[in-house]
Amino acid sequence: MGLFDFFRKSPSGPAEQEKLLARHIERVMDKRSLSPDRFASIEYLAKLGTEDAWRALLPRYNFTVDPSITDREEKQYIFDSITRAGESAVGPVKDFLRKSQAVNWPIKMLRELVGAEEFVGEMVDVLKGEGTDYQKNPERKIQAIIALEKAKDPRVAPAVIPFLEDASEDARFHAVRTLLAQADATAADALCALLVRDDSMRIRTTIADGLVTHAWPVADAHREKLSALLPRLPNGPFSLTADGVLRR
Repeated sequence: MGLFDFFRKSPSGPAEQEKLLARHIERVMDKRSLSPDRFASIEYLAKLGTEDAWRALLPRYNFTVDPSITDREEKQYIFDSITRAGESAVGPVKDFLRKSQAVNWPIKMLRELVGAEEFVGEMVDVLKGEGTDYQKNPERKIQAIIALEKAKDPRVAPAVIPFLEDASEDARFHAVRTLLAQADATAADALCALLVRDDSMRIRTTIADGLVTHAWPVADAHREKLSALLPRLPNGPFSLTADGVLRR
């Protein structure tokens, strides 16, 4: 078939174009499609570059295909296309982030698409929509907490402190790391309270190291329990000064 025949046979009316678009969207989401066919549809949507195209491509992160190298290549191509798109992709990425459990890629996308202040605001908003009760898959809130670890922003500590009470040990651990990275003394009391009640040794040792690093005084309410705990911490020995500062 010659080039002229191709264009003559290509759909040109709105209805035909809509059907073509629907076929590409369906193929992108079909993990049983042949990888060259699925990738061709990914390219088609990426070249459209519209908000609807990005919304159609983002759910590709909700599943994996074999082989893993193909899966990675497809996802990387979508990532590169979206992060080059600029403003048209911001809304779709934010929406996807709020409803999907596959958040690693969209968080990385958002970091590339918006400034640091807006990025922190979005992660804080994600956490506002998350609770601390048991969840079968707490990955969205955990990844949002991790994403804030390198941020230096006064909004971080108030947003993360509630997750020191989370049912997930991973969520509590990463909340500890993020709060210590902020070097925000307003988190000291909540961290000390967690240190004396949590059974997780990695949480206890991380908090103890952080208290030493920041020299935050331990409140009177926690000193007796903390003194009894110190000999059992493997990263010691520790001692409390007269003014309640933890020393190694």
